[in-house]
Amino acid sequence: MNISASKKRWVAAALCLLLTLCCACASAQSYKLGDEADEIATIQTALTTLKLYTGSITGHYGEKTQAAVQIFQKKYALTADGIAGEDTIKALYEAAGIDAAGSASSSSSSGETALLRYGSQNEAVRQLQQDLTTLGYYTGTVSGHFGSRTEAAVMDFQRKNGLTADGVVGAKTLAKIEEKLGSSSSSSGSGSSSSSSSSSSSSSGSSILKYGVQNSEAVKTLQTNLKTLGYYKNGSVTGNFGNLTKEAVAQFQRDNGLDADGIAGAKTLARIQEKLSGSSSSSSSSSSGTSSSSLLQLGSNSDAVKTLQTNLKTLGYYTGSLTGNFGEKTQAAVIAYQKTKGLTADGIAGSKTLAAIAADLNKNTSSSSGSSSSGSSSSSSLAQRASQVIFSNYSNWGRNYENGELCTVYDFETGYSWTLRIMSKDKHMDAEPATAQDTAIMNKAFGNKQTWTPKVVWVTFSDGKTYIGSTHNVPHTPYHITTNNFDGHLCVHFPRPMADAEATGPYAVSHQEAILAGWEATKKLMQ
Repeated sequence: MNISASKKRWVAAALCLLLTLCCACASAQSYKLGDEADEIATIQTALTTLKLYTGSITGHYGEKTQAAVQIFQKKYALTADGIAGEDTIKALYEAAGIDAAGSASSSSSSGETALLRYGSQNEAVRQLQQDLTTLGYYTGTVSGHFGSRTEAAVMDFQRKNGLTADGVVGAKTLAKIEEKLGSSSSSSGSGSSSSSSSSSSSSSGSSILKYGVQNSEAVKTLQTNLKTLGYYKNGSVTGNFGNLTKEAVAQFQRDNGLDADGIAGAKTLARIQEKLSGSSSSSSSSSSGTSSSSLLQLGSNSDAVKTLQTNLKTLGYYTGSLTGNFGEKTQAAVIAYQKTKGLTADGIAGSKTLAAIAADLNKNTSSSSGSSSSGSSSSSSLAQRASQVIFSNYSNWGRNYENGELCTVYDFETGYSWTLRIMSKDKHMDAEPATAQDTAIMNKAFGNKQTWTPKVVWVTFSDGKTYIGSTHNVPHTPYHITTNNFDGHLCVHFPRPMADAEATGPYAVSHQEAILAGWEATKKLMQ
């Protein structure tokens, strides 16, 4: 009887593998403990379907995922090493009824567009990811695998374009993507010669300055101009519009209030010329009611300028009077500060410059309070800092800050403080240490070991507001900064309803529990 059951199991496994070999390859990737990827979420979904996995769908290959994979491998007579290799993934998808090749959605023989959804894997998904990358919605790897990052990008696109945000890509979503791609191309081609100082490019197809344009004098001029403005620092002036050029254009657009699609159209080229000539919207600078998020530049006159002067004086860059008038001394101080921070040295205090100043001020405060030998002065300083901390639902304020801005993290237990550059925001914030020094300080706060265990922190943003949150220090893809000794990004969680966290999974819950406990500790420090 046992022999018969064993034979049946072996036959089932053999048939399963034969069937999957006849299908499109699900994955050539291998996943193991500690990995993080979109497809790991699909693997977890398949294991959940087979009732082998009870954890949350995180995309992180943790011990629970490893154990569930080992159980599956034993049941299907595969090498039980807990590693999800190609054979294991094929057998797993077949057993769970997941069509990794994406053919399950191709029921339309009439030529209608097949649905692309979570779990699909094909060339159509690869094209979708590329298009969403071009439009600025997707920052992951163009892999052809429709995972959680792709789904989030699709939903973001759908929300912002009046579509049902279900994360499923059908004919309407694809049509809207094509429409947006077309409008981006036409807007970039409409004014190609209006601002570029180069006139040698033929003004037809090459006038659209976007990813893929080759051997173009207009692109060469664009690269030169962006390098002059400090945005194309590491690239060569080749005339070929590649990823470095696209990232530089997108960053310039973000810093100047333009649609960050990475395509240099008429508006973008005109704004570049304004920056080069130093004439950046002098008319807007004359308004006196400037908020902290407005551009502060030569000619501005406001309380925000006075605050800027005060802060630059504190940091040792400004020696003039606190007048509230943005004159040449203030401009010189801003330029000197920007140069030391690797920012575009244009003498204009925009969101990034203001965020960097806030971060430096926060560092100074934390280091002085942390190193104070007087217990009473140290505790009073900490109490003052604690009194500024806000406990607020992240969904109500998270979008107030732009990707690319700096923020300062302060660990009130150790007194260490480090700077992060915001990468993206959804249910939590993805960020990267701004420099190698920030990575080193952060790791010290974590006892010089990498851990997913939440640490409660206070995070100060560009407008000076400080929110309670929690973070970890384990790098995972994707990432942009290559000089910070941190090959990945990290996550910073902020207060949200516990029900939302429970719907996301245990790890999100652990962060909310840590934040609640940290808030009680913060309130005690206020007393």
